Amino acid sequence: MRHSISTYTLFSEPIDEAIDRLIADGWKSIELMGEGAHHGRLLFDMDPARLTEISDRAKDKGVSFGLHLPISGFNPALADEETEAIWQQCLPVIESLDVKYVLLHPGENPSIEAGIESTARFAQKMLEDLPAKTDLVVENIPAMKNGIGVSIDQLISILHKINDHCAQMMLDTGHCYMNEREHFLAECEKAIPYLYGLHINDNHGEHDEHLQIGEGMIPFERLLLLLKEKEVEYVLETNTVERAEHSKREIMKFIQDDESGDN
Repeated sequence: MRHSISTYTLFSEPIDEAIDRLIADGWKSIELMGEGAHHGRLLFDMDPARLTEISDRAKDKGVSFGLHLPISGFNPALADEETEAIWQQCLPVIESLDVKYVLLHPGENPSIEAGIESTARFAQKMLEDLPAKTDLVVENIPAMKNGIGVSIDQLISILHKINDHCAQMMLDTGHCYMNEREHFLAECEKAIPYLYGLHINDNHGEHDEHLQIGEGMIPFERLLLLLKEKEVEYVLETNTVERAEHSKREIMKFIQDDESGDN
């Protein structure tokens, strides 16, 4: 089982302190949440020496990173000057920390078609800028006015237009359940051929609560059955480390029980 923990679990802490704590706790794969003025945004103004220190410690402990790009102001669906400026700020962090993937929210555009086209074009540019070994991952977003990437079909269209094997999908279980509660499993099934991984968090279908598996109403057992033959990364994006640990145990228990049943 491939699994990661998001620094969102420690969102109230400066991101370098969150990274230090998660490494000390033994996590080997960490998704850096690049949002929050007092959390992930600190990465992009961080002293290069501190970035090198984080990178060296991670390598010494066998830790790898993914980077969830900023959300506020970063809008590939319109690809304005602010989006380009933020992307240029991200590149030194990506290089310094040797991240294995970067994750983006498509953003907003009054035209769905234009938003999909813009996201795909900007993503192609991003891939040109990225190291060859770094993947690009597009995430579904919660329903919002002019939102692009709300449906799995929109993400699939973006990926088809990018047309690069390094571009894949991150399925956020919480966002998907909020958007498509009655058709949640059908939406997830559409995503499977394109999946890099999943953001694992639970909710009750109304708000993005970032709960542990079992605290909300998402049918995780049925979702995990759909993923039985698919190798994916489970990114634990809950609102506390304890909830992430619980969700990891639940996934591992299901996988182990399922494998026992196959024998």
